[in-house]
Amino acid sequence: MTPPPGTSGPADAARVADPDLQSPTGEPPSAPEAGTADTPAAPTRPTAERRRARVPLPDLLALGLPTLVFAIMGWHQRWITDDGLIFTRAVREILAGNGPVYSAGERVETSTSTLWQWLLALLGGITPFDYAPTAVYTGLILSVAGLWLSLDGTRRLFRGLAVTRLLLPAGVLVFIAVPSVWDFATAGMETGLILFWIGLSWWLLIGTWLRPVGTHTTRHTLALSFWFGLGPLVRPDLGLTMVILLVAQFLLIGARWPKALAMLACAGFLPAAYEIFRMGYYGLIFPMPALTKEASGSLWGRGWDYLTDYMKPYYLWIPMILIVVAVALALTRRRPADRRTWIVIGTPLVAALGQTVYVLKVGGDFMHGRMWLPVLLLVLLPLLLAPLDRLVTPVIVLVAVWAVVCGSTLRSGVITTPAPDGNGNQVWNERDTYAAWTRTDNPTTEEAHIRTLPTIEEAFRNEKATGERLLFVDPNYMKVPPLPLRTDLDHDKGLVIGRLGVGGSITPLGGIVVDVWGLSNTVGAHITETRHTAAGHKKLLPFAWNVALYVDPAGDALVPPDAATQEDIRAARAALRCGDLAELVDSVGEPMSASRFWKNLTGAVDRTKLRIPANPIEAEKKFCSPS
Repeated sequence: MTPPPGTSGPADAARVADPDLQSPTGEPPSAPEAGTADTPAAPTRPTAERRRARVPLPDLLALGLPTLVFAIMGWHQRWITDDGLIFTRAVREILAGNGPVYSAGERVETSTSTLWQWLLALLGGITPFDYAPTAVYTGLILSVAGLWLSLDGTRRLFRGLAVTRLLLPAGVLVFIAVPSVWDFATAGMETGLILFWIGLSWWLLIGTWLRPVGTHTTRHTLALSFWFGLGPLVRPDLGLTMVILLVAQFLLIGARWPKALAMLACAGFLPAAYEIFRMGYYGLIFPMPALTKEASGSLWGRGWDYLTDYMKPYYLWIPMILIVVAVALALTRRRPADRRTWIVIGTPLVAALGQTVYVLKVGGDFMHGRMWLPVLLLVLLPLLLAPLDRLVTPVIVLVAVWAVVCGSTLRSGVITTPAPDGNGNQVWNERDTYAAWTRTDNPTTEEAHIRTLPTIEEAFRNEKATGERLLFVDPNYMKVPPLPLRTDLDHDKGLVIGRLGVGGSITPLGGIVVDVWGLSNTVGAHITETRHTAAGHKKLLPFAWNVALYVDPAGDALVPPDAATQEDIRAARAALRCGDLAELVDSVGEPMSASRFWKNLTGAVDRTKLRIPANPIEAEKKFCSPS
């Protein structure tokens, strides 16, 4: 049963359950040992002195050594991916005063992590450093801090249970041994922020558990709820983990419903406020990449492929089975004696299960291992460390042997899962791919990526010299000559490209980046699927649409017929002027005003549901024919 308010905490229940357990600080008791068969444990309450107790050196080593290894390997593998460069382009637009967009004049949300985007914008505004290295090293700092907090949370869990034995690295050996974990410690993406949010959430949850029921102040409770509520802004799919954390907090503090409603309000205020902004500003209910990837769909088979893609190269089933064995052996020695301890231990496991189901449902990702990192950390949290024990320690030694082998020899290769139909690849090692493309071991700058587009660099220089306003097409995507931009566009140049991030890096802010995968292209995000290889690469926009959107009609004749037929271009131009499709284009291109914001807000749900036939002729029939 849960101790009544102000009487006992988790350490006392643990003492009754286990005669080997002592004080949470690791200090021997001044009285006869509590919790033996002859001497029951005396009720205690965590005091300021105990909470401020210095961490013993052995505990510091258990925390510090794995964290140091992780930091070294993250530094060794430092880089920025094309998706990381998508964030830096958005940051440049924000700091230039154009708003959170990818190209000025088009209100499109390309950033899947709202909080990461605005954190980088803040750092970009107050520091003199380039945006790409800032994203890389900020991600590394947050990743390392997240692992430290996770480890310290687990340490506090064991010491809170009055375990005084030496703590050994256990589950953390699995986490730091997997090469893909090193890769995404940087990458310029939000993964570091995710690890930090998870680590601090775990640390705070342990702190909540350590306080007896009835001792939690309202201020402290609501502050924790606010932090947990940041999950969907860190990444939308963390919304489920946020809910699980809030439920755990509610149960741990023994809150009544009025306080529960206050917790919910604090947690939901910022995400709800930003959602209103998103709907009114962008006209959609979630970021455009989620729409492009059709994240609401179910692709269980591909999700399973993504799981096996991660498990096979590293034989991850071996350490996971060993960890389960270690837990089973530990439970034969001692079991949590109260409901609150079961709640705090079970919370990250339930969250890991929820995240796993989500990743499997949406079909995973195209980047090897990326979406499994949060799951891996969550599932390992309760046993990142383990006490020295004659039964458990031999199992941990086997985990350590696997970790050495995995970290030193096991690698995924570049192409980890080919597409089943042979048309491209389904999953690949993103870091190895970009290291090869950029011909550098650590591509941490925009320049390293820009060098992969020498013909575009030269074309932009020539255009600047002539003063022409042209739309260029990446030759890696399609062989098309430069085309004249529409005269009513404010942009002085444009680039059609498949790699959106490097396209944003090479294109000046006065130009427009024209996406072919629907990540920043309003029409492209709403079309029906055209191919199904990698996640997020299912909607290859027919070129006729981009001609109709951005090219002066006088330049239509310059388009090669193998790129787009004149009939397709004509149909695309006609469809863009009709019905819901015309309104969709206006929702992102019409100047922002109070009335436009209201139209976007009230129409966001229907607009998100809108789908456009990829074939322009079929789209013209759908939107222009009388109903």
